Amino acid sequence: MAAITVVGSLNMDLVIRAPRRAVKGETLIGGTFGMTGGGKGSNQALAAARLGAASRMIGSAGNDDFGFRLKNVLEDSGVDCANIYFHDDISTGVAVITVTEDGDSSIILSQGANSRLDFIAIERCESLFKSSDAALFQMEIPPETVAAGLRLAKQCGCKTFLSAEPPFSLPQDAWNCIDCMILNEKALNFYISGHKNESPSREKIAEMVEQIKSRGVRDVVVTQSAEGGWVFAHNKKPFKFEPFAVRVVDTTGARDAFCAGLCVALSEGMKFEDAARFASAAGALACTKIGAHPSLPWRGDVEKLLADSDEDF
Repeated sequence: MAAITVVGSLNMDLVIRAPRRAVKGETLIGGTFGMTGGGKGSNQALAAARLGAASRMIGSAGNDDFGFRLKNVLEDSGVDCANIYFHDDISTGVAVITVTEDGDSSIILSQGANSRLDFIAIERCESLFKSSDAALFQMEIPPETVAAGLRLAKQCGCKTFLSAEPPFSLPQDAWNCIDCMILNEKALNFYISGHKNESPSREKIAEMVEQIKSRGVRDVVVTQSAEGGWVFAHNKKPFKFEPFAVRVVDTTGARDAFCAGLCVALSEGMKFEDAARFASAAGALACTKIGAHPSLPWRGDVEKLLADSDEDF
C-alpha cells in the first residue's frame, strides 16, 4: 500500500444545476441544489484513500459545521485527518458551483481558512513526509506554502506531484522539487506565456512542455478533458492516453480523481502507461455522479472499468 500525503484545500461545495450560465445582470432559474464536500486537496486525499492508498491530509478549515462535516467524510473513507488545523476566526472555504446540462461546471471560490495554511503548519508535518512515498499538492492554498511544502517533501525523500490548478507563479527553486506536474492546456499556456485563456496546438504543447522541464520538472502530464491527454516522462517517448466513454453527469472532481489516481498508481510502481490509464478511468468515473466527494470512485470500480474496456477491445 502506498503512503501518500496530500497538502491542500478543504471546501464545502454549494452546487446548483442550470440550463446554462447566467449572463451579466441576469437572474436565471436553476434546477436542483446540493451541498457536498470538495476542495482540490480534500478531493485528492479522499480519492487516494478510495483508490487504495494510506492517505494523509494536511489542510486548514474553520472551526465550524462545514469543517467538521468535511473531516467526517474524509475519515469515513480512511483518510488520516490528524493534521487538519481548525481556526476559530475564519470560516471553512466555500465553492459556489454551477453545473450546466452538458455536465460542464464553473466555480467561484472563497478561500476562507485555506489561506491560513502556512509553512509553519507544513513544517510540523516533517515526520509525515518522511514516512510517505509521495506528496501531492494543488494550488488552492497560498503559492508560497506550496513552494515550501515541495521543498520539504523533496528533502524528506517523497516523490512530489503538483496538480497545477488554478495556476499561480512559483519561485524557481520550487520547480526543481517537482517530480511530476499535472496541468491542463490553459495552465500550461499560463506558465509559459502568462495567458490562460488559450489552448495551444499539439506541436506547441510539446514545445511548451520542454520549457517546463527545463525549469527542473522531471515528468509532465497535460490533460485535455474529454480528449484524454499526453504524458511527457523523463527519458521516454511522449505518448497520448485515451479517455473512457462514460455518461457525463458532472465533471466536478474528475481532474482530482485523475491526479490522485496517477499519484497512487505511480507510487505503487506501475509503468507510466498503465498509471495514466488507471488515472483516466478514475477521472471518467468521477464524471458519472453529481458533486465532488460523492463522485470519487473506489478502486474496485476503477478496476472493473479497466477490465470491461479490455474485454471490449
